Amino acid sequence: MIDNACEWAGSAFLIFSENVGALVYYTHIFPLVISLFLGFQILINNPKQLSNRILFFLTILFSVWVYFNLILWASPSPEYVMFFWSAIVPIELLLYLTSLYLVYTFVNPDKDTSLGVKAIFLSLLLPLLLFGHTSLNVIGLSPDCDTGAFEGLLIQYMYLVEILIILVAIFITIRGYIKASDIFVKKRILLIGTATIIFLSFFTAGNLTLSFSLGPYYEQYKLIGMPFFAAIVSYTIIRYRAFNTKILLAQMLISALWILIFSMLLFKDISYARPIIGITVIIFGVIGIILSRSIQKEVEQKEQIEKLAVGLEKANERLKILDKQKSEFVSIASHQLRSPLTAIRGYVSLIEEGSFGVVPEKMKDALHRISESGKFMAVSIDDFLNVSRIESGNMKYEYKDINLREQAEHIVEDLRSDATKRGLMLLFKTNLSGKGIVNADFGKTQQILHNLINNALKYTRQGTVTVFVHDDPAKKLVNVEFIDTGIGMSAETLEKLFGKFARAKVASSANIMGTGLGLFVARAMARAMQGDVTAHSEGEGKGSRFVLTLPLVM
Repeated sequence: MIDNACEWAGSAFLIFSENVGALVYYTHIFPLVISLFLGFQILINNPKQLSNRILFFLTILFSVWVYFNLILWASPSPEYVMFFWSAIVPIELLLYLTSLYLVYTFVNPDKDTSLGVKAIFLSLLLPLLLFGHTSLNVIGLSPDCDTGAFEGLLIQYMYLVEILIILVAIFITIRGYIKASDIFVKKRILLIGTATIIFLSFFTAGNLTLSFSLGPYYEQYKLIGMPFFAAIVSYTIIRYRAFNTKILLAQMLISALWILIFSMLLFKDISYARPIIGITVIIFGVIGIILSRSIQKEVEQKEQIEKLAVGLEKANERLKILDKQKSEFVSIASHQLRSPLTAIRGYVSLIEEGSFGVVPEKMKDALHRISESGKFMAVSIDDFLNVSRIESGNMKYEYKDINLREQAEHIVEDLRSDATKRGLMLLFKTNLSGKGIVNADFGKTQQILHNLINNALKYTRQGTVTVFVHDDPAKKLVNVEFIDTGIGMSAETLEKLFGKFARAKVASSANIMGTGLGLFVARAMARAMQGDVTAHSEGEGKGSRFVLTLPLVM
């Protein structure tokens, strides 16, 4: 208990006294609880985010201010009143500065303000810190202990600075809203800026009631700005996925309702309760509408998602059936095409060799075209069959140790005549520390090598195609690089190159035939054998480099 300096009862814990009316406790404790609840919830959610830490610090400052202000109301001791009055003034101004910092952070989420700007605004506190204990802050105390202390020039200075901070906050909000291009960001800036301006405006309005001597009880309504601030900030942060919507809003709604209903029991005179009832209606009207709309929206979204999930499940089953039918059709069609095509190619080959007599010169070119078309068609059919086997999981692999260098060199020798006909040089190079033995399927490995060399030859109009075999014993890998001076690829083409039916745009313009399945098949086979096929190019017209990688047998 504190010794009486006025004709007042003493105070417990500095704030509980019979001299303080229920309205004062309501206007202080209710906003204090709401602000602390909001601050801790946001900090716990993401303590690393700058705006979360600022908002938490703001709620702590507000709580300290509320506690000190209750002491000024309840304590009969002049010494306590003078001390806490001197302390509460810089805390209040720091509260305004922190609120301004919060607005700036939301308007500029990707950057913090400079140390210089922070120093300029914090320097506004210096007069209060240097002269807060002098008569410039508090001239004296009311003799009847009803009106508290008489304000000095520093208090008037603080009020002016507070109004300036509100104007700066309005300016930052408007400028940020105008500069923001995304409507999502615009709404966030507008809501946070409005919430902060409402909070500070309530506070300043309450301070001005003292300056105009309207009575100390009117000042208490300035704290009601905090619940409005908390409601708007909560909605904004929740709306932008900082918290779970229903949990935070529901918890705040229930907590606030309990405090408000309990506080009404403290009033003996119903006339004192009328402002509380009015404020309760407004606060719960706002929060209730926000919560109900949010729940309604989520229920609608949930119903839509459930309908979509059912539809997608049916569509997925249908797609599986269609995909299976497609694979079966491709497999059957490919097999049916292969037999007559083999016969066509065989007879064309016999005719070209002269088995049916001397071939007239006029027919040679036509037969050559038929032979080349048949060869392309055979490759296409093999690609379709391979894709069908890969997708159905029926592709079989027979592993054995293979000398990858020898296989690559043999295929280069076999295809060198084709390269010469195209006017290209086909080179083979090696730089192996060992023999280059890999454990893989012999036929699949040859198919990949053939595919990648033929690709390089097709897409190179002039220059050189180099096959370079080297190993990486540290990673236990053998690499075969296929380097050409051909048409190259753009970054966009590289991203989708290994998809089914994917071909570079320049391939069509250059009239280069292909199914767009060769690279898909080659990579799928290589990966099935624990290797990979990758593609690299510096751009169109700058050549390409493909790399086949297979595990090295040590």
